[in-house]
Amino acid sequence: MSRDSSNILLRQQYTGEPRQAAQRFYQARGLYFGLVPDTTDPAQQLLEAALVRTLARPHPQVPAPAAAGTFFGLRGVSPDLDTLVLWPHPDHLPPLLGRILPVRTDSGIAGVPGLRARPHPSRTDTLLLARPGHRAHLILRARPATLQQAEDHILAAGLEPLWSARTPQPGERQAWDHLAGTLPPDEAALWSRALRRAGLHTAQTPDWSRNAPEPGQLEGPKAQRIAARPVGPAGGPARGIVAVTSSRGQGGLGCTTTALALGGALARTGATVAYLGADDPNGLHRILKTPPQPGQWHDLLPGLPGPGTLRGMILSPSAPNAPALLADAARGHDTVVLDAGNVFQLRHLAGHADAAVVLTDLDPEVWGSTEILDRRPAWVQMWDWLNRRYLTARARDPRSQLLNFLDETFETYVWDRVSEGHPDVYDADDPEGTAAWWDDFQPDFDDQGDEPLPLPEDLDAETLELWRQEFLAFLTREGAIRHPDTWDAVAAVWVHHNRNLDLPGGGDEEALTETVLREAAPTATARWGEQTWQEHHPRWAAADARTRKDSLTPWRHLIEETTHPADPAATARFLLAHLDAPENTPIALAVAHVDNALADEQHHLADVRDALRAEGIPALTVLPELPEHAEREDDLHALTRPSVQEAAAANQLARLVADLLATRTPS
Repeated sequence: MSRDSSNILLRQQYTGEPRQAAQRFYQARGLYFGLVPDTTDPAQQLLEAALVRTLARPHPQVPAPAAAGTFFGLRGVSPDLDTLVLWPHPDHLPPLLGRILPVRTDSGIAGVPGLRARPHPSRTDTLLLARPGHRAHLILRARPATLQQAEDHILAAGLEPLWSARTPQPGERQAWDHLAGTLPPDEAALWSRALRRAGLHTAQTPDWSRNAPEPGQLEGPKAQRIAARPVGPAGGPARGIVAVTSSRGQGGLGCTTTALALGGALARTGATVAYLGADDPNGLHRILKTPPQPGQWHDLLPGLPGPGTLRGMILSPSAPNAPALLADAARGHDTVVLDAGNVFQLRHLAGHADAAVVLTDLDPEVWGSTEILDRRPAWVQMWDWLNRRYLTARARDPRSQLLNFLDETFETYVWDRVSEGHPDVYDADDPEGTAAWWDDFQPDFDDQGDEPLPLPEDLDAETLELWRQEFLAFLTREGAIRHPDTWDAVAAVWVHHNRNLDLPGGGDEEALTETVLREAAPTATARWGEQTWQEHHPRWAAADARTRKDSLTPWRHLIEETTHPADPAATARFLLAHLDAPENTPIALAVAHVDNALADEQHHLADVRDALRAEGIPALTVLPELPEHAEREDDLHALTRPSVQEAAAANQLARLVADLLATRTPS
């Protein structure tokens, strides 16, 4: 038996997937990420863990017939780096869906809360499983008609299926938070691995009804042979030139960071990768210890196992031979990543690429809207509203602003005095230094104040009290000159206020409370009713700041956010209208700096992908906020480490690019 055939058969032993699926994986990935890879994405890991634990511990009201010879109703799985295909046993498909999709029972929500199923955008025999607003997803080989069969199955048991609703239903968020809270990262990793190695347990499924999987149960017959090592894929690495640029030539979208992340991910697949960027201080200059010279190659990932390499070189945007240098790099490497960037960099060379990654802005309004559903009792909502009005009023009170300024500067003063032993706040004989210190006071009308710094633990209360008095005495002369209308009132209460930072401060707190209540009464009565107002506003007025805040904490879980995606066709039209990309070049459109749940919503993304594909854009993805490489202390190797969000994003982008390069029409 050939080495390739042996590896394919071994993968099947672990996964239980069809031979054709195992062969496709091996041809695309080889062993560079392991024959049966764990996911590198923590969100994906958590979703997989939630699913398999739900299967292992079904709700007693959900019918779950025995599924002998399967892994909880699955005959196998196809794991890739950050995706997972589920192969259900055809005889157990409706009950399987009924167990993993959310169902309302007498005692709560069963299944994976929030999980939704919809037809896959490009296959008629496949469902996409995802939670709205989350990038993690699963692919289930089942026809859409199976969803109706599963619904009939659940209705026959007298239960309510929730998965037909596009948005989360009441209680689902709390149920998910509870489930996720019982899956710490180490345990989630084991559950996820158990699902990805389902083939080990199809003959006899272990009893995980009480205990989590143990590492020894998941090793399989030849643990060393499935480990990651430099054995090249039968299909070979991605070949060609890919440009990374911005949609309209604008800067600030992270083209350089994305290009380097993409280059690192491609190199890990065994490809020899060249990174070419402009002679720009934000490019190679920021990650190399010695300034790069044009035409000089630099190894950006030294010590990378296997044949994969990532080398970098800078090009001058005005160099007349830049296209020739680009062609030379392509002849000497499997893949060239061109950091085309914006109009002031190498964007004019993007037309020489075989594929392009085009970064575009995230406009949340184009993707949809978020509805906040507040299910808290009326009096809790009213207290929260009064708290915010009170904080806003305090923030606009000049005495409160000056009090907060003294609190912040006293923290710095204490730490400086502990380290340097100097009793003065600043050099009072230096007019410029004095002015600079006081000019740091800027009235801030934002009620979101910074958290106070913890003071040194080894300072006793008497010393701190003495330092407060000395701090205030030092500032009094200059403070009275600079703040004649507020200083005396602030100085009279600051020491007591700072000693008890949990207490409200800033002058006449009782008068401020009365003003807030007087102005709030008409609106509060109209919104929550006369009875709620009369019963609860005196209690709010009598409470101190800590009580007002802490009283709301137990009710926080009753605030639910629901995402409402926009029309996919409208989103696609907006993206296309703001797209200026190389002509006749396959494009992966990447929405940059995504921290918005709507743009991570897998079902909506699939719809937008369909609309873009109809307009000739073959791929769409989203990218999280990737850390600037200059911020790293340990170089680009961080991108190749498991369970790092940017590594997962880079891997996904590398797969899209490899597909674009593999399917392009040769010139």
